Amino acid sequence: MKVKDITFHYTKPEMVKDLIELIPFNKYESVLDAGSGKNKVWYNNIPDYCLKEECEIEDGKDFLTINTRYDWIIGNPPFHLGWKFLEKASEISDKGIAFLGNLNFFNSCVPNRFEKLKSKGFYLRKIHIVQDKRWFGRYYFLIFTKNTNYFLSWNTKSY
Repeated sequence: MKVKDITFHYTKPEMVKDLIELIPFNKYESVLDAGSGKNKVWYNNIPDYCLKEECEIEDGKDFLTINTRYDWIIGNPPFHLGWKFLEKASEISDKGIAFLGNLNFFNSCVPNRFEKLKSKGFYLRKIHIVQDKRWFGRYYFLIFTKNTNYFLSWNTKSY
């Protein structure tokens, strides 16, 4: 069996730079890369005017267990843990969350989960669709903020 090159999973630096430009950071805000990986591409591209930190489980810092507060939580979480990362980010972020995920990650944001985010003051502000020839399908950069000027509505009723 052929083993995939580990860089297959990494987000390309060009994509990260473009996505980070979409995040409305302000000077001196604290920004956490929730899962920096070996290449630290998100962490390395956080603007210099921000106070940046990173989590990486392989480096001994598990995002799902930290309790430090940050203005922003960003990155490309493991897709199978997308909702867990989003839920944790909503507990420790003061201003916003920006995560890249696949369709399964986006589909994990069901109405009841949007209600949970809303109860913590977070609303989906932007969806930016990207693609990478190495990966199957489209990918969604979701930006949540505490700005109530949102465009997405939902209903928790089951029909």
